[in-house]
Amino acid sequence: MKKSLLAIAVAAALPGFAQAQSSLTMYGVLDASVQWGNSDSNSAYTITPATSASYTPGATGNTLVPAKPASVTRTNGSAGFQLANGVGMGSRFGIRGSEDLGGGMRAIFTLEHGLDVTDGDTLGSTSTGRGDAANNKWWNRQAFVGLSSGWGQVTAGRQYTPIFWALYPADFSEYRYYNNWAAPTGASISTLIPQGPVRLDNSVAYKSPTFGGLTVYAVYAFGENLSAGSGGPTGTDAIGTGDVYGIAAGWQLGGLYIGGGFHSIDSKATSTNGNAVVGGVPTVGQSVAAIAASYKWQSFGISLGYTQVNLQQFYAGSTSDANVNNILLSAFAMVGTGKVILNMYQTTGNDFKSIVAPVNNNSTNSFGLTYEYPLSKRTFMYVAGGMSDYSNFQVNGTSRLKPQNVALGFRHLF
Repeated sequence: MKKSLLAIAVAAALPGFAQAQSSLTMYGVLDASVQWGNSDSNSAYTITPATSASYTPGATGNTLVPAKPASVTRTNGSAGFQLANGVGMGSRFGIRGSEDLGGGMRAIFTLEHGLDVTDGDTLGSTSTGRGDAANNKWWNRQAFVGLSSGWGQVTAGRQYTPIFWALYPADFSEYRYYNNWAAPTGASISTLIPQGPVRLDNSVAYKSPTFGGLTVYAVYAFGENLSAGSGGPTGTDAIGTGDVYGIAAGWQLGGLYIGGGFHSIDSKATSTNGNAVVGGVPTVGQSVAAIAASYKWQSFGISLGYTQVNLQQFYAGSTSDANVNNILLSAFAMVGTGKVILNMYQTTGNDFKSIVAPVNNNSTNSFGLTYEYPLSKRTFMYVAGGMSDYSNFQVNGTSRLKPQNVALGFRHLF
């Protein structure tokens, strides 16, 4: 709502800031649903590596600590109904502003806060750079400032990746509902995320003007893992800088769209770090490659995509490479004034080693099906369902995980 009462109130509270803006827009999304999930959708497992026998010094001598084998612990969930947030679209509150600098140049900024509409709490978001273990970012979705002109725009801060923007037009759910192209539903195995990270901290990004339907995106993110700890180096030599660079492009010609990109991540796996575990081996992302093509008619569309997430794993005192391949499908069909949306993908892991059981060349399957009905241009109701099968990516000692979810929801944009 542009220059609404709320905007005027903020302008009055922050006069020096607000008066410098030639335009200020406040916006948001509130999305809530009654959701049913089976026990697997609320279950997870943790893997404890094996330990060797050792001695602990004591006042009367050394005490033998026996070796322990690797083990798997499952935390059981329960099936049932709950009030869920953000199934159809992440709830958020944001502020966008721009100032005309003359000569076709503008200063721009965006601040966007993700929230849980069911209890009014902040949604946590992890860092891709220095780390944020508490997940307590306030502007946890986007926070950037930059310049825009006829040559494109340059922005700095926390923002979406080039691959995120390149694949966005090909996902007809627009990264919403269950098992969209940005993230699977109910996955406790985060390497299954088909794009790798979708936001980057400490990043400088460029978006080109659109020429002949072609738009180019580029980014460099400073990981800032540069320090050395008291126990030895914890920066570039030990775990990499954490820097990320990437480039992507999207080309639109009528109903045809083709997009793709590549990200490189300067990270190294160790026995104690990593953002994901497949088969019990700590892993970190090394690179992501993606390509997608779609065609959209007036009342129907279909897309096909492929991504590869390359990782480095730590196993038996050394590192080795592994990867996760994703075949993505998206389709929609108009049914009256409503829309039916289908998302599917198959994920295959390659070259993973495991401290518990082999997990290699196995596949998982996920799908989401949604009917979305507009009550107005800003208000929607939806019925959505999703199911995944992670059984082939699990280690010995865990029961099969097949999360299933159904939701009846309501979303309002302002």
